[in-house]
Amino acid sequence: MNVHTGKFVWSRLAGLGMVGLISAGASAQSLDDSIQAISGSASVFAGVAHSRADGANGANSTTEPSIGVSGSVGGGMRSGANALDLRYSGTLEMERDLANGGQSDSSSLVGATRFNHWDPASPFDFNLGHTVNSVRNDTGFVANPSEYDTRHSLSGGAGLRVYRGELTELRISGQAGRSYGEGDVGGDSSYTGSATLSRRLSERSSASLVGSRSISDESDTDTTIDSLQLSYNRVLETGSFGIGVGVSQAETEYNDGTASDYEAGTGFITRSWMTPDSQTIVEYNRRLTDSTIDLSLDVPEFLSFLPDSVRLTELVLTDSLSVAHNTTRLCDVCTLGFVIEGSVLESQLSETRRHEYRTSANLGVELTSLQTLTIGYTWQGDAGEDAGTIEEQVHRINTRWTRELAENTSFSVDFTQSYLRSRVPGDDEEEFLLRLMFSHGFSLTNVGG
Repeated sequence: MNVHTGKFVWSRLAGLGMVGLISAGASAQSLDDSIQAISGSASVFAGVAHSRADGANGANSTTEPSIGVSGSVGGGMRSGANALDLRYSGTLEMERDLANGGQSDSSSLVGATRFNHWDPASPFDFNLGHTVNSVRNDTGFVANPSEYDTRHSLSGGAGLRVYRGELTELRISGQAGRSYGEGDVGGDSSYTGSATLSRRLSERSSASLVGSRSISDESDTDTTIDSLQLSYNRVLETGSFGIGVGVSQAETEYNDGTASDYEAGTGFITRSWMTPDSQTIVEYNRRLTDSTIDLSLDVPEFLSFLPDSVRLTELVLTDSLSVAHNTTRLCDVCTLGFVIEGSVLESQLSETRRHEYRTSANLGVELTSLQTLTIGYTWQGDAGEDAGTIEEQVHRINTRWTRELAENTSFSVDFTQSYLRSRVPGDDEEEFLLRLMFSHGFSLTNVGG
């Protein structure tokens, strides 16, 4: 799926996915006034993975025992106009192939950091950010998400606000981003300049007009996108509503000196329903962009983990529809979250179309005061021109039982099943991973804030 599309709704389920990794919650402790919360964990684990690939040359299976360490850290700080949010998770694992006796190691890291300076009394604001995530460059799916490439992205920008009376504001801003990756992934950069004219219409509603120019610097093409969008937002008693319409024009220059022009209508509509125990979001989004342009456009307000992998795209026109729901009160001891999303991506360079689908569900059950059970399921599917013919898909089921041994210390059993099915040339794959994990964590909260 496109790097930007759907991140807001996916981030709402990240907390459920972390149940068990940060497996011990300490009782709240007082922190410095500037620190809202900080948490983390360190784990050691032993496991065994059995994988099987079925292709034209027959079946091939391997069994690999492993040992490793993992850890996570997250938190938020607020001090005056300054705000810092971060969350990272990493794993280092050593495996041995029983068939040939060979030994290998693998590592993975996902997460992000965002720093924002925003003082209502000052006309200036700026931001800095870092993101590390798993990406795939139109390579399809793999049974084990850790086999995707890793990309680091750096971003930064600043803005100047001019007030025209009490109800109208003009913000002129610039944003830049650059990525670094493994092999041929990364090494791209982009720059975006924008002007936003916003006006408060009432205590609950506002409207804005945004004009921007984004320029990407890639290895084989350079792309410029000019966009203009008018939007309206309203806060409701049960949630919020937003709608926007606009147009985008793009020019792509190739290494041989030729260029191509594109134009498309864009827009969005979103509706959310919120209660003290649940949240539901329905969103439609149509946008013209590519992965490199997103480096300078993507500055989310809320930080969380990204999906298993983010597909890198060229210049595409994306239509996406998503539904997300999250509740902490499915029952007295249950939490549930799910997302359903479908996207249509039209390549402006190759004039091809593909369909991408994704769904995820996470159920958490508190068995006793010391034991929890979490069950997660994700499915991703790709289709070509025919939306109903899934060419490649992957199913993942994760079950984790956790037993708290002492304050901040726990033991868990983690069983993950992955099933890759493909109609395109390639092998069907299955992987079964069992891990026994011993974890020690901490969680501190600012009870004074």
